Amino acid sequence: MKNMKITTIIFCILLMSPILAITAAANQPPSAPDIEGPASGKVRTHITYGFCSTDPDGDNITISINWGDGTADEYVGPFGSGLCITASHIWLKKGTYTIRAKASDGQAESNWSSLEITMPRSKFIQNTPVFRLFVHFPNAFLIIRQLLGL
Repeated sequence: MKNMKITTIIFCILLMSPILAITAAANQPPSAPDIEGPASGKVRTHITYGFCSTDPDGDNITISINWGDGTADEYVGPFGSGLCITASHIWLKKGTYTIRAKASDGQAESNWSSLEITMPRSKFIQNTPVFRLFVHFPNAFLIIRQLLGL
């Protein structure tokens, strides 16, 4: 009878060991990256953002960044869990963009995180010859007005 109990216990342990091994080896995905940086910026200017993520298993992380302007996704890493990295981008047109980022440990991916940013209109008037004329000759407007009889 005693041998029967031991055999049953051994059989149960052997039966459950693959389940225990699978459970113990399950990889957890890294956290969705925190995106930190300015909510607006100038067109045609490098703007830098920080990306931070941790992996519960301590695996190295690679961040996938979508800048929201139709350019190819950028991949940064691998780097250690819990470390923060920076990446810069240039937007060529004014508008509102959504930066999206997700982290991967090579086996599992996080959810996407996002940050909405705005690139205001460029101030082209400052670079025009007419604007420069009025900057260098502040009374030119009065003279032109007098000449036109306004």
